[in-house]
Amino acid sequence: MKFLCSAMAALAIAAVASPAAAVTASFDDLATPPPVTTSTGLFFANGDSSLYQGIVWDSRFVVVGDEARVDTATPGPLFGIPHSGHYFVTNEGDGASNDGLLITTSMLLTGAWFARNEYYGFGAGADQVTINAMQGSTVLMSVVFDLPAPAVAGEPGQPAFADTSAFAAVASSITGYRIDRHELGTLNGNWVADDFIFAAVPEPATAGSLLAGLVLVSAWLRRASSGSPGRSGRRP
Repeated sequence: MKFLCSAMAALAIAAVASPAAAVTASFDDLATPPPVTTSTGLFFANGDSSLYQGIVWDSRFVVVGDEARVDTATPGPLFGIPHSGHYFVTNEGDGASNDGLLITTSMLLTGAWFARNEYYGFGAGADQVTINAMQGSTVLMSVVFDLPAPAVAGEPGQPAFADTSAFAAVASSITGYRIDRHELGTLNGNWVADDFIFAAVPEPATAGSLLAGLVLVSAWLRRASSGSPGRSGRRP
């Protein structure tokens, strides 16, 4: 009986404490990716769908290959550097149109890799992103991340990890995320990003049931451990 109680307690603890399954959006497993020397909208690279890894991505996300250059004749600098694989994403457009990109999901974003684009070698681009956890149009929490300066001015920067695990505090209310940016100069305020890591958020009712079960099993285990009078009148 004591072994059974211990086993049940262990199972309950594991169910409550085990980490949620993670999903990584690496952009290297898209249905119709562009050649690594070019770029295209995530919608088109994903087989004409905005749903990728169970997550809806803003139409302004663009998938870029790791050999893409704007100036291919000179040649100019690379557009950006992926964290892994051969593809990454960037924001598209000029001025306000490449700000506030949306990611629609109830999953918990625990982090992503961001870098500077440096605007094709002209020293502009973006030097900071703000990742907002959203409930509808309301900002629940924000993480501000400074994009590291590139080792060589005008070249793209190496990706660095933006830790957004603090969003766990509001995870049950999240409906999506918005990425804002601070641009350098007046040219395109582009950033690049790769390997967005998401974790499933347990339903509050499920978590509560598991915890309640753990309390009952713990009480049962305490009773079994303390023992009860045996047939001889003595505790075992």
